[in-house]
Amino acid sequence: LMQPEISKKLKTRKVETLEILKPDVISAGNIGCMVQIGSAIGVPVVHTVELLDWATGGPKPSKMA
Repeated sequence: LMQPEISKKLKTRKVETLEILKPDVISAGNIGCMVQIGSAIGVPVVHTVELLDWATGGPKPSKMA
């Protein structure tokens, strides 16, 4: 990461909010966000395209199996 301090603060804020919301799945379009959030929370994190594909009849994302 190019800006570790900013990145850490952003991750902390996002994870705190997600823990309040208690989602079944988290969707993100940025691989960096997916990796950071996924490493800090026990909820499947999938790419937005995977989720949209599943919603329109495609396979369920493997991280949600």
